[in-house]
Amino acid sequence: MNRHILLGIDPAISPATRQAITKVRELVEQAPALHVILLTVIPIPYTASPSFGMYVGQIQPLPITTEQRREAEEVLKRARLEFQKYTISSERIEMMIRVGEPAGEIVRAARELGVDLIVVGSRGEGFRHKLRRLLVGSISRRVLALAPCPVMIVMAPRIAQPGDLVAWYRKALTAYLEEQTGALAVFTPQEVATMFLPASKKKAGRKEVAAATLALEHLVNSGRLCRHEVEGQLRYVND
Repeated sequence: MNRHILLGIDPAISPATRQAITKVRELVEQAPALHVILLTVIPIPYTASPSFGMYVGQIQPLPITTEQRREAEEVLKRARLEFQKYTISSERIEMMIRVGEPAGEIVRAARELGVDLIVVGSRGEGFRHKLRRLLVGSISRRVLALAPCPVMIVMAPRIAQPGDLVAWYRKALTAYLEEQTGALAVFTPQEVATMFLPASKKKAGRKEVAAATLALEHLVNSGRLCRHEVEGQLRYVND
């Protein structure tokens, strides 16, 4: 008898989700009867309605766009590829897109499909994540509270804080370029400083921008990036 794991995939495939993919993949490799359902949820945007008879502030869902659905499909394909890299057949992998509030849809899908285990990633215990949980709640905790079956919450791997900011940015850029093989990437030092800002920093200042610039120049010297000047601003391109 086949057993099923429901794996929640967030739109960005965050470090926590990547770690969850690895954990589930290891389980599926060891148990031929295990199948995995990859689920991503498109959150519904809401707007106030001026319709007659609806009180002020009442909201109604907006329809999702074709672009949102296409992005959700691409996210699931990327997640499925991580399983197929390890010769896990496509017959053991199901992909599903739902629309709504993420925790509620994960729990609803688990109940409807009768899955044996839910696996979701948790972004960690850093200050920013604790603050976000305080303000808007945690998807993983709501799933744990409402789920009709066991839940595995996978934490994002801890990232060592940088002792050398240049090395930090160089490593982050290198990892990003390896993940985005075949895609055009264009960077400015300010964008890099902000995009890969260490968790211990609140914002990218002059020190971070200078470190990001040196990291970009290092990748130019190693042949990973090319430097161009556009309207007086330096841009670094991987092509």
